[in-house]
Amino acid sequence: MDTKSTNQESKLTSLEKSELALADKFSSPDVYINGESDTCFHPWHENLELKPLRFETRTGTFVVVLRSSEDTWLGKHRHRGTVTAVTLNGEWNYKEYDWVARPGDYVVENPGTIHTLHMSKGAEVVFTVSGSLEFFHDDDSLKNTMDVFSYAHLYYEHCKKRGIKPNDGLWY
Repeated sequence: MDTKSTNQESKLTSLEKSELALADKFSSPDVYINGESDTCFHPWHENLELKPLRFETRTGTFVVVLRSSEDTWLGKHRHRGTVTAVTLNGEWNYKEYDWVARPGDYVVENPGTIHTLHMSKGAEVVFTVSGSLEFFHDDDSLKNTMDVFSYAHLYYEHCKKRGIKPNDGLWY
C-alpha cells in the first residue's frame, strides 16, 4: 500500500504504520506477469503444454498453466507438498477420485497423495505446486522426480531452442 501518494490523512494506527514501514523495507515488490508477452506455453508431456508464471526458489513453489491440446493422461505421480488448482477451461480429473473439475472449480491436493491426471481436450488449469513431484512406472517404481528447477529448465530450454529471451522476472 503506497501511503505516500494520497493527500488524505491516513487512518492507520501507529502500529499499522510501523508494520507497513517494515513491509516496505523488507518485502519483495508485487509482481505482474503479462500472460501474453511475459511468458509462453511450451511442450511438456505428449499433448500437454506448460506456461510458467512463477519460480520461487526459497519455498520450491512454482505456478504453471497446464493446457491440453487433446484428451490425455499424465502418469501416476505423487506430490511432496501441497498443490492448488483453479480450472480456467475444459474439464480434468484424477482416475482415483469421483469428481471432475470444471471452469471456476478450485482443488487442493494434499502432500503424499498419489494419483493419475486426466485432462480433456482444451482443458486449462493453473497449478500452484509446492515441492517436488515424483512420477511412477506402471509397477509403482519411481520413474523420476521434478521440482521447481526441473520445470524452469524445461522453460529455459524451450526459449533457447526458439531463440526467445527467457523472462528472468518469473523468479522471485
